[in-house]
Amino acid sequence: MGSQFLGLNPGSKGQEKAKTVIIPVPFDRTVCYQAGARNGPEHIIAASPHMEFYDEEMRFSPVDFGIFTQDPVEPILPPEKTVEQVKERVSAVLDLKKLPVVIGGEHSITIGAVEAALDHFPDLVVVQFDAHTDLREEYQGSRYSHACTMRRIWPKAHVVQLGIRSCSAREIEFLESQNGPMPFWAKDCIFHKESIIKKLIERIDGKPVYVTIDLDCLDPSIMPAVGTPEPGGLGWYDMLFYLKALAKEHVIGFDLVELSPIPGLYAADFTAARLLYKFLAYLLSKNLKK
Repeated sequence: MGSQFLGLNPGSKGQEKAKTVIIPVPFDRTVCYQAGARNGPEHIIAASPHMEFYDEEMRFSPVDFGIFTQDPVEPILPPEKTVEQVKERVSAVLDLKKLPVVIGGEHSITIGAVEAALDHFPDLVVVQFDAHTDLREEYQGSRYSHACTMRRIWPKAHVVQLGIRSCSAREIEFLESQNGPMPFWAKDCIFHKESIIKKLIERIDGKPVYVTIDLDCLDPSIMPAVGTPEPGGLGWYDMLFYLKALAKEHVIGFDLVELSPIPGLYAADFTAARLLYKFLAYLLSKNLKK
């Protein structure tokens, strides 16, 4: 049995009793700038026991609803084989009517999670928090690079992108060719939150939602430990504003990816763990007795 998020003792029926199942995926073979995201899951899990389990905002302890951490997915090359493993793990969790939470690892692992979710929810909306559009057709010889994640997902699910502040000319050409809405750019997500959230909820239109959080959506001042940092990102309370609003929708799973730990910089590991737990607090608050 691998390490458990929050340092929990899973017991003999850990996954069976848990409402949330965490799937660690220590994979970063297509990262193109700073490698290290393979260590992200381990560092998030190691930081997590040092958080307060009680959520002061929502006034309950999400851990009370049960959180089970699976053994890590063993990465296999080429990347699409790891993607397939993630798909199988997430699909099995959804079969059990539980909330899958995938922690990476690089962003390409999201492809497998979304494919599994689509098998269960064909009208799925994917909400992407990211500094980058990740819409390249291929990158450095791979169509399953972390820079191509949303391009692989795009034909299969409705995608809504938030926090974007970096993209290539070809990615913009692709977006324009789709004749659909452009991403919600980071500056607008920060300075026009009320307007953006209204438009976001309109795009979701009551459909099931999978949320993918690339940690580089956050500003490097609070999250420097990512492979491709970009200035001008969301702050902590900006991010919580959107997650709290999204939690009111039908969120069927989410992931947290691209933490590339920096030796000695424990604040980034803790921030990632806290963000995961905070989103769980918003999602699980629906289960509280009124």
